[in-house]
Amino acid sequence: MKRLIKHTARHIPGATRLSKRAWVEVRRLGERARFALAGTPPPGHAWLLASSGRSGSTWLGDMLAALPGVQAIFEPLDPRNSARYRQLMAWPAHAPSSTLRRHYLRPSECAPQWADFWQQVLQGHVRTYLTDYDRTSFFPQRFLIKSIRANMMLGFVDEHFHPPIIFLSRHPGAVINSMFYRVRASWPASAQAILRQEKLVADHLQPWVRQVEQVQDGFEAQALWWALENRVGSRQMHGREYFHIFYEDLALRPRQTMDALLRWLGAPPEALPQAMFQRLSRMTSVTQRQSVEDDAMKRLSAWQRELSTDEQRIVLQWAERLEIEWYDAGPLPRYTSGPRPTA
Repeated sequence: MKRLIKHTARHIPGATRLSKRAWVEVRRLGERARFALAGTPPPGHAWLLASSGRSGSTWLGDMLAALPGVQAIFEPLDPRNSARYRQLMAWPAHAPSSTLRRHYLRPSECAPQWADFWQQVLQGHVRTYLTDYDRTSFFPQRFLIKSIRANMMLGFVDEHFHPPIIFLSRHPGAVINSMFYRVRASWPASAQAILRQEKLVADHLQPWVRQVEQVQDGFEAQALWWALENRVGSRQMHGREYFHIFYEDLALRPRQTMDALLRWLGAPPEALPQAMFQRLSRMTSVTQRQSVEDDAMKRLSAWQRELSTDEQRIVLQWAERLEIEWYDAGPLPRYTSGPRPTA
């Protein structure tokens, strides 16, 4: 069916938008029927998976969406997916959708337009062909909201709606290496977009304004953005209930890490299909004598071989400067995945 829609869109002028809209609507028939009878789940019933870009959120999202009754909604805060989001962000018409522009909201901020937008997101009303590209449940019971643009609004979302929040982190060296070198043209970044947000600067950057003003290089801007959005996310969620999961734990100990996360979410670990873990082994190039863990470690430490000494220094310096304590010069996190606050 998907191939037929693409074929039709290519050969009939003006059919692309209509065909994509039809694709979304047809695939939501079961969802609409279920919620017509049972009512749309409240915003707090959704799971929110938040991370920086290139941190493995698509991989983790696919794992969670394999659970029965979970419908994934892919990046509803992508400016291509919501005219309302573009309006709230005053998104420049010329800016690529992947431009590092993140909005900051204080947890207790009075922002009714943003509150209304987030309610729509969490209740599954912000939907396009891109958000619904993969149908994970025909009769869903809950939504999984996957977003790389929500880190600096997590406290606001929790304050208003209290959804279970999964905060995913990956070593900044690996993230920046992936962003800047592997998909460089697709992730433009600038420090000026940070300085224009006065509340963000006042709350989180006041001691380092001069250093931020001096950031001109695109690589360093990426490092700054990673440190900032992870600082804000962790500070806003301090003392609140959430699950902090590290990409490195998923790569090295996928079964144990996912079991802990699923128990926290109230989902039976045995409900996750074994095939999802088999996908991990297919991502590696394991030889007869090499264990999956050894291969995973090579991938996790690749940034140490691919980034120069100066580049590594820049990345780690911004993480340390903005008081991100999870990572150091090694490839693994200092802490383990788990619920926060810890008992």
